[in-house]
Amino acid sequence: MTNTIGQSIKKLRKERNLTQEELAAQLNVSAQAVSKWENETGLPDISQVIPLASVFGVSTDALFGLEDTNVDEEALKIVQKADAMRKQGKLDTLLIAYDAMLEGLKKYPCNRILLLNCMHLGLNLSLPENGWMYAPERAKEIRNETIRQANLIIAHSKNISDIFTAQQTLVFLYSSEKRYQEAISEAGKFPVRPDFTLYSNMARVNGYMGNHPQEIMCLCSEIDYSLQGLEDAVARLGKAYYNSGKYKDAISTYETFFDIMKAIFKDSCPPPYHDFDSGDCHILLAQAYLAIGETNRAMDSVEDAVNYALDLMERCTDGKTPWKTFMQSPLVQETETTPYITKSMLKASLLEKITSEEIQALQNNQRFQALYEKVRGL
Repeated sequence: MTNTIGQSIKKLRKERNLTQEELAAQLNVSAQAVSKWENETGLPDISQVIPLASVFGVSTDALFGLEDTNVDEEALKIVQKADAMRKQGKLDTLLIAYDAMLEGLKKYPCNRILLLNCMHLGLNLSLPENGWMYAPERAKEIRNETIRQANLIIAHSKNISDIFTAQQTLVFLYSSEKRYQEAISEAGKFPVRPDFTLYSNMARVNGYMGNHPQEIMCLCSEIDYSLQGLEDAVARLGKAYYNSGKYKDAISTYETFFDIMKAIFKDSCPPPYHDFDSGDCHILLAQAYLAIGETNRAMDSVEDAVNYALDLMERCTDGKTPWKTFMQSPLVQETETTPYITKSMLKASLLEKITSEEIQALQNNQRFQALYEKVRGL
């Protein structure tokens, strides 16, 4: 026999050690309203169903007593199935995966795993600067849905990382829609200091505990993310100089960054921190050299981008190779993060780089044509 919604609310509230007053405060209703729901002398308004499910971390079906399955396990299966549909360089597969997660959200509308994964993919699909991942025909629809998901996470999540991720998503999307005041409002909610992080604080705790291996892991992970943040800032700073017509400053920015990476990683490994969401710094450096008529220097930078990827391909095994394999510096070698690369991913990325808009002026260059054929022949 299924529970009534009142019975389910009472059961779920007690399982989570919440008082009626605490639940009411999270839902912005009175404690008397919660009491009426549980005593079945009143029903929650339809607008409260999704917030209730979110507070308890269950599906709306579970709230109505219709299922007992572990929602996070089911959500994870949906995400894993969607991820298996995605193929590098194939926009249609991203849209199929996105729609699969949207279907999952119809059943589990407040599930953290589904919301975060769908929001992240939606951000990729809705912004033109994301290259092949941008879906122009559905961008507006996806952008609106992603804004809705981000606001839902901000309103109901207790996880500060989830909230910051959602707020940053809104900064991107509001800015792309020229809703600048809303973007500024979201940006203003972030902390100024970059060390207000999970890993920084966990390292401190483990240091006091005397758990130094865990402290090392946390600090390596902190530096890993800091280097990724440095790359993002450098790429964006270089672009800002470039867009301001300060081409030599852009060149100096990128070259200084590469000098820093060489100092950190020495000769043991090619530095892996130059090619994230903001673009490949080698390609951006080539673009800046082209702006001042330095074609040969631009080609040197393009060759650096290609040779870096080819070097990684030689180091890759036939399957998935963890990034940690290449991160030999003591500053990051114990990092907890576990991304991986494959030869097929590197090849797809190379093809995207060699045809990127930033270096289109090199198409008729003989060195470039030879390099292009080399990449196509992989």
